[in-house]
Amino acid sequence: MANVTVDREEIPERGKCLRSFRYVTVDGAEKLLSDFKGSRNLALIVADGPESPILNTVAGIYQEILDQETHVIAILKCSRQEAVRARDARRWPFEVSVDETGALHRELGAEDPTGAVGAAVYLTDRWAEVFFVSRTIAGDPTPTAADLLEWLAFINYQCPECFASEWHG
Repeated sequence: MANVTVDREEIPERGKCLRSFRYVTVDGAEKLLSDFKGSRNLALIVADGPESPILNTVAGIYQEILDQETHVIAILKCSRQEAVRARDARRWPFEVSVDETGALHRELGAEDPTGAVGAAVYLTDRWAEVFFVSRTIAGDPTPTAADLLEWLAFINYQCPECFASEWHG
């Protein structure tokens, strides 16, 4: 993936739509972020590496995330081999991709201009509108499992294409 220069003002914020981008999973599948548009919420985890605590948090609540009709993508700043080893050793059930150049990390606010890397978490609705964002590089706390599940429940509650009769009790 080519390096991308992005102004800080362009980093996705709450209430804005997350732009689509191409990514390749560590298994070699080429995908677009927009592949999920209109069908699933999205939890995009931009991690500073395979040791990032947010990855194990998400793995621990993965079934509950699925129950919230949400697709999880983790993008790690490391080599493909490191990501595969970590995914297999920890049995992460979600999609894993890597960003070796850091272009997506910079674009998504997980790497600052000095090269310091942190984690960023984006939760979007089915139409890619950002409802929750946390960037550790900006001083935000890493979200807890409860934070993530509460925001996903809120997103589903806000879902304009769903009617009260379709809500799960």
